[in-house]
Amino acid sequence: MGILQVTLFGGMRISHNDWRNEVTVTREIQSLLAYLLLHRHRVLSRDILADIFWGNQNQEKAHGSLNTALWKLKKALEPDGILPGTYLKITHPGEIGFNKESPYWLDIEEFEEKINGILTHSFQTAEDRHLMDLDKVLGLYKGELLEGCYKDWALRERERLRTLYLKSLIYLLHYYRFHSVFEKAIDYGQQILDSNPLREEIHREMMKLYFDNGQRTLAIRQYEICRSTLAKELGVSPMEDTQSLYTQIFAGADNRVSPTSSKEKIDFAQALRQLTDANQAIDLAKEQIQRALHMIARYTEPQD
Repeated sequence: MGILQVTLFGGMRISHNDWRNEVTVTREIQSLLAYLLLHRHRVLSRDILADIFWGNQNQEKAHGSLNTALWKLKKALEPDGILPGTYLKITHPGEIGFNKESPYWLDIEEFEEKINGILTHSFQTAEDRHLMDLDKVLGLYKGELLEGCYKDWALRERERLRTLYLKSLIYLLHYYRFHSVFEKAIDYGQQILDSNPLREEIHREMMKLYFDNGQRTLAIRQYEICRSTLAKELGVSPMEDTQSLYTQIFAGADNRVSPTSSKEKIDFAQALRQLTDANQAIDLAKEQIQRALHMIARYTEPQD
């Protein structure tokens, strides 16, 4: 029978054993399967699924559309040679779910389980094998979850997994900074900023890393990048901590950048939480705008 393989990062891909022979289904069926996989720890009622995917139809038509979609999904997941119910289970009351006991591999499941296991270790005590495993599993993140899908349920899961991805990059940055492997720490810091250039605390980390690595000019340039980005995107200046760090670096102190005080850490943590919340709200708003524009474009297309 082999194994069912599914990826949700980037675009959805489905295959039985061999990626050279992918299963092709419509975007509607992809969305239904993705929803079942994201909720693979439970079964769902037909009413819920019909409302989520065909809520613009009356109840009878919505259930009919659901039955048709389930038939197509069964044909894709359980073709000839695979027992019915292997991957798609339907309970006696008619509830529907993905069979977690089946032989399958799902990229987001491996991503979450391995990262959450590794992040239980502090970066100060992490072993080389943890770093190798984390670096490898981050390779599964080939793009955001279900790119091109702007349903509310997809947006929520996309942001949750994106946050976990960024948390992993921050973990690696701190690990390599702790061990004074500045080049690698800088590389992970840049990956974070490539994903979210408004993370001011990461700009500060990059300034410290460049300075501690003897690259004072690059540390000053990082401040200018931070200042111009915040001004352009948010219309604000860098926080006092960032400006103070810049002044210290610009003065060309001989020693490494001094650690922050306990009070500064408390103020920083509070500001970071506020900025993180604001960034997440901005990202979600951008996603919703894109979805709205997509829907407007679809409904305003010339009709034949």
